[in-house]
Amino acid sequence: MPSLGPLEILVIFIVALLVFGPNKLPELARQVGKGLAEFRKVQHHLKGELDDAIHSVMDDDKPKVAPPVTPAPVESAPVESAPVESAPVDSAPVESAAVESAAVESAPGEPTRAVEPGPTPPPLADDA
Repeated sequence: MPSLGPLEILVIFIVALLVFGPNKLPELARQVGKGLAEFRKVQHHLKGELDDAIHSVMDDDKPKVAPPVTPAPVESAPVESAPVESAPVDSAPVESAAVESAAVESAPGEPTRAVEPGPTPPPLADDA
């Protein structure tokens, strides 16, 4: 639909002025404005109702998923450990990493503990 240009609007205004007269034209324009405002209000209301209906239908189609259940934390009794005697550290280098042990320093007043490392990971392959 073509839009109205300024010349067409001027012609319509002149015809309306001739038909209704200068005294009735402001009252007529006021009523047209109220009618357009009411039309937009009803249009907005119907659009909102239609959107609500569409969203309710779309929400009904989705499967209901229960929220994940998280297990309750298990409280455990504190475990008392016996002091571990420190093993002497050998200053000579050891060939195998699996047998190697190192002394770990602890807080003052506590004995030193020996810690053995876990298994070594396999070497990384070249990606080139």
